[in-house]
Amino acid sequence: MIDIVIADNQALTREGIISVLTPLKDIHLLGYASTPAVLDQMIREHEPKVVIIDYDFDHNFGPDEVKEINARFNFTNVLVVSNSQNRGNIMQIIDSGVKNHVSKYCPADEFIEAVYATANGVEYFCDSTSKILFGDKQLMHAVENAASLSSRETEIIHLIAKGLTNKDIADKLYLSVHTIKTHRKNIIKKLGFTFKNAAELVMLIGYMNDFFI
Repeated sequence: MIDIVIADNQALTREGIISVLTPLKDIHLLGYASTPAVLDQMIREHEPKVVIIDYDFDHNFGPDEVKEINARFNFTNVLVVSNSQNRGNIMQIIDSGVKNHVSKYCPADEFIEAVYATANGVEYFCDSTSKILFGDKQLMHAVENAASLSSRETEIIHLIAKGLTNKDIADKLYLSVHTIKTHRKNIIKKLGFTFKNAAELVMLIGYMNDFFI
């Protein structure tokens, strides 16, 4: 059973999320929080597997709340829902520590996929979000070339997705940091992306989960 808390102060959006999740037998909705203080209390009392946050750029539920959850509650994974179609805004969300994001423009089945992925600790970005971040042609190129990754490169991609640094990965695989950097460059070359930062690589991994599971 997946215990879920919804953080949202907009009744209409909240009811929409509830209507999508209620029919799922393995989903247990613990309730909702309309303020950060109530959310904090519910997480401490119920220890939900997933917190679904309706991200508010006016900061009712914004970056501070996401960072606080990630820092204090390692048993909870965050799924952000937002209506932004702006790449800069979505990058701001990701910079706050979000690895799971769905747009309010995505279909219900993608939202459900996102909930299960979040519960399992797997990164997930819906098609709408991914297209804004990367563009259709780049995504298709990356997907088509995912099969060319070696087993070691695939392993490293998994570790990147878990948030490990180059040094962490080198220590875990008993390799040098230089070797890990080389692998990362090769991954980027094969997938056809020039990443500005590690967050963008993690986003692409989330989009291409089917290739790496």
